[in-house]
Parts: sequence; structure tokens; C-alpha cells
Amino acid sequence: MQSIFNENRTREKILFIIKKNGPMSIDDLSGELQITSMGVRQHLLSLERRGLIDYMARRQGIGRPAFLYKLTEKAENFFPKAYDAFIINVFRDIEKHDGHAKIEEIFKWRKNRLLKDAREAVDGKPAFHDKVYVLRDFLNSEGYFADLLDTDNRYLLKLFNCPIYKLASEFKDACRYNLQLLRDLLGKEVNRESCMIQGETSCTYSIPKSLQKN
Repeated sequence: MQSIFNENRTREKILFIIKKNGPMSIDDLSGELQITSMGVRQHLLSLERRGLIDYMARRQGIGRPAFLYKLTEKAENFFPKAYDAFIINVFRDIEKHDGHAKIEEIFKWRKNRLLKDAREAVDGKPAFHDKVYVLRDFLNSEGYFADLLDTDNRYLLKLFNCPIYKLASEFKDACRYNLQLLRDLLGKEVNRESCMIQGETSCTYSIPKSLQKN
């Protein structure tokens, strides 16, 4: 787990403890951490403000319910995951048993799904200018950290993150189908000028403004 609380390790310990034990009360956490209940409350309040901790009520007979504190989905993101290794190994197995054509088919399916969603996003935008900006917003919603530069004769679409970067590093078909996605949506003259897989800081696509006349 990456360190997120350099200024206060106790809050990091709280996340570890709840991750290990499940939802816990303030008294339980106080015992684990060997600090006062008031101290635990202050740390939990900070974690709750960051969106890392939530609580739920648990009835225990007559009287006020007890509150148990649990991790949010946001907090789970701080713990190590092996999704990249898993998906890469799956793709290797597919290629080994079904051939590379099946890999291409999978990336084509992904491209067609994204294309369908992107077309729905830009639908009703008659101006090419508006379509390009809506496309930028759509790609941001897909995790690409997209930016758009508007120059005299073209748009430069810069993607600073690739959600499948490690997979694309080994299976270059992903990059080819990303380019095809933009060409299918905007026109065949769209070109890629740089690619993160090749060590660049962004995947940059050149979109000629002449396409808006087509």
C-alpha cells in the first residue's frame, strides 16, 4: 500500500486494521492502536472527510446503536492490486491457445463498444468543433486524462493516461484500434503523432479542421 499519510501514520494503520478485521467500533480500534477513544474519533473524522472511511449502525439490544467503521471503495484503491498481471496473463493464454487473431478480435470488440458510446455522446452535436470537445470529455470519463489544443488548422488531442497501458505495452493492437476508433468517429485523416508506449508523455492525435467540411 502506498503511503498516503506521511504526516500521520496512525491513520494509515487504521486503514490496515479495518482492511484486516472488517468493520470495527471505536472501542475496538482504540484497543488495537492503544490510544484513547477521543484520539480514534479524530483520526476517523479525518479519514471520513477524505472519503476513505464510512460507518454503519449495528443494533445491540436496547439503547443507542453501535457504529462500525468500514473502508470505502476509494480506500480499497490504495491497497495493492494485480489486475494488470492477471489480464496480461489471460491475453497470453488466449494468444497461445486461440492465436493472435483472437487478440485482435477482442481489441476490435473494445473499439466498437467505445465507438458506440462515443457516438452517443456526440450525437446531436452538428458542429465539428463541439463534437471534438465532447469527445475529449468522453475520453476523460473513460480515464484517459484528455486535453485538447485548438490551433489554426487542427486540433491536437492529447491523452496523458492509458487505462490499459501495461496491456498495450505488450499487445500493440490496442494502440492501433485506439487510432481506428478516432478515425471511425471523426474521419480517416486523424493521425497519431506520439505514443506513450514509445516513451512519450502523451498519446497525441492530430485532427485536421478540414474534416469539419466533409
